Amino acid sequence: AKLNLDYLDLYLIHWPSVLGIDKDWERTNREKWRALEHLYLDGRIRAIGVSNFLPHHLLPLLEQATVSPLVNQLEIHPGYPQTDTVAFCQSHGILPEAWSPLARGVILDVPELKTIAGKLSRSPAQVCLRWCLQNGVLPLTKSTSPERMTENADLFEFSIPEDDMRTINLMTPCGGSCINPDDRTF
Repeated sequence: AKLNLDYLDLYLIHWPSVLGIDKDWERTNREKWRALEHLYLDGRIRAIGVSNFLPHHLLPLLEQATVSPLVNQLEIHPGYPQTDTVAFCQSHGILPEAWSPLARGVILDVPELKTIAGKLSRSPAQVCLRWCLQNGVLPLTKSTSPERMTENADLFEFSIPEDDMRTINLMTPCGGSCINPDDRTF
């Protein structure tokens, strides 16, 4: 009502409660989730999900959930693929969504990405975003520049060849924020 909307498209639990900060963290996460399920089942939210949840945070939630999370928003980009968490989400019908898919711009100068971008006549940013899509990850882009918005949307007229995908998937870790949900709370 305060937002003057009939419903929200997507609502997330931003950060998991974790052991060491909340001794009953599993219960806390389940209680937060029950509140979202209630709003979802009432039609006030079209999709519910989580953010920064790792498999060991998701398992106890899934065991008691009436509605599974539809989305898990994670830091994912070349150099920080979170492969295990992405695979877990995909195997449980949860869409992994990449926040910071360009690593705040840090990875745009990585030589491997620049080389692949050149071969494809694309920008390194487009290669990063397309890499997300080809790995079954939805990239969450952000820009105030109309040119970059157009570029970010132009991802469906090309694909990254398998050998280049392998090169990107095996990149040396880089660009990650190094924020571990188990070590920090917000």
